[in-house]
Amino acid sequence: MDYDRLAGNDEVDIYEYDATEHNWMMLNNEKPGLDNVNVRKAMDCAIDKESVIAVALNGMGTAIYSQAPNNMPGASEENVNSFDVEQAKKYMDESGVDPASIEMSIICSNDTKKRAAEVIQANLKDTLGINTTIESMDLATYMSVTAEGNYTASIGNFTSSDMISFLFGVFHSKSINGSNKTRLNNPEVDALIDQAKVTIDEAERVAILEQLSAKLNEICSQAPLWQPLTMRAFNAGLQGVEVNDGGSLYFENVSWAE
Repeated sequence: MDYDRLAGNDEVDIYEYDATEHNWMMLNNEKPGLDNVNVRKAMDCAIDKESVIAVALNGMGTAIYSQAPNNMPGASEENVNSFDVEQAKKYMDESGVDPASIEMSIICSNDTKKRAAEVIQANLKDTLGINTTIESMDLATYMSVTAEGNYTASIGNFTSSDMISFLFGVFHSKSINGSNKTRLNNPEVDALIDQAKVTIDEAERVAILEQLSAKLNEICSQAPLWQPLTMRAFNAGLQGVEVNDGGSLYFENVSWAE
């Protein structure tokens, strides 16, 4: 919200970068209805992600359709779902699930997530006839409840500096009851992650990760929402400021102008 004020100050420089932080609507794949891949795809197609970003982030984010961050090696757009109301309805029909039977509460731990959830709530109701409630809780309780699987849906995120750590944390079955909040348990996904971890050749590893990303897009264990446009504001006399996508600032390269 301070962007315009800072951008108009000649004594301040702003460094902008697309963070690797991936935000989504997490879905507990063990819950009735949400255990159906076509229901999850229907929800993914029904969400207007650009509107979510406009409302929740004041427009400062990039809509994401893949299950993995776009700015990491191995990300793939294969099998992604776009915002498509008619396709969302088709997926819902193919699921065989009555929308009225889906009981879903979207847990949020801050106002940004709550604003995102309000847009999603309207999208799911208007397009699919799925009724949702929005629940706010403190971050500590939110982390515990989602890790233990005592929830249906939540607005969440995960950040990592490399793709393998990201995929292991979010999707590997060994991360259930931890950072695998959707509780996805897929042997093929686990095997591809494990294979990528021990593959030394970079080109081979990226090929495995692309195959894995495409598989995760097909499974659609959760609905991707956005990657934030992250900013650092600093004194304009500071030189050599560079931040990588993981958020690391290398202070050994920073100096003051004479």
